[in-house]
Amino acid sequence: MRLYIDTCVLPRCRLETAAVYRERFGPELGFELLPMFDIPEWEENLKQNLSLFQEGPLTFHEPVWGVEHTALPGTPGWQESMYHLQLTRKYADLLHPSSMVVHLNNCPVPDGEKGRMLKIALERLEELGDLFPDVPLRLENTGTATDRTILPDQAEFTALCLERGFDVQIDIGHANANGWDIPRLLHDLKDRIRGYHLHNNDGIHDQHRRLGDGTVDYDRLLPLIRRETPGAEIVIEYTRPDLHGEPLCEDITMVLRFLQTETEERKEPC
Repeated sequence: MRLYIDTCVLPRCRLETAAVYRERFGPELGFELLPMFDIPEWEENLKQNLSLFQEGPLTFHEPVWGVEHTALPGTPGWQESMYHLQLTRKYADLLHPSSMVVHLNNCPVPDGEKGRMLKIALERLEELGDLFPDVPLRLENTGTATDRTILPDQAEFTALCLERGFDVQIDIGHANANGWDIPRLLHDLKDRIRGYHLHNNDGIHDQHRRLGDGTVDYDRLLPLIRRETPGAEIVIEYTRPDLHGEPLCEDITMVLRFLQTETEERKEPC
């Protein structure tokens, strides 16, 4: 299992601060690059730091701000989405990420619109595969009940991923905030799960707190993740720059210690 950190935790338009983690934890630590082209200075900052992301493991997370896969073709929402995705493709061609996480939607789901929106989103995902032919896509469980942004529920998400053969990125925080049965989710999708987003919350809101700050018990969950999906990648996904630095370093150390224990256990003779 490999560990990544999402760049959303870094101070805005200061991607160079990612070097702190490589210097401290070594070249095997990976990054999940989350484009923020909605911030005017962000792309220029990325250009200045391309070498940093070319030097080790790298995955992408498609843009969240500005992208809506349920927008109809030709509408302003669709045009804005294509602008962000085309820019993302430009940097995927330069940086060659090993995969990219994608969402079905980022907007609220009005009553009675779920089926229509899901149909459009699935059509967009097929087109996204054509836009990124060399980057394997991973579908993430997204949305929260409090924000009315859930498109498929747990049973529907599981069935969708199994029926269509999607590779999956399980977001533990989203699953927890929606009251999903996480052990069941991991068991049902274990053959499709390629990675995880780890963060914590109060069980209701999508707060992206530290791993030890919330209702997810990672002391129990990490061994389950290892048992059900030993080859999956782990991404610490904090979205608040105030967790950049020592708080994130402490949590990286904790997860790496767990992964080291896993490696040592596998080396023990039967």
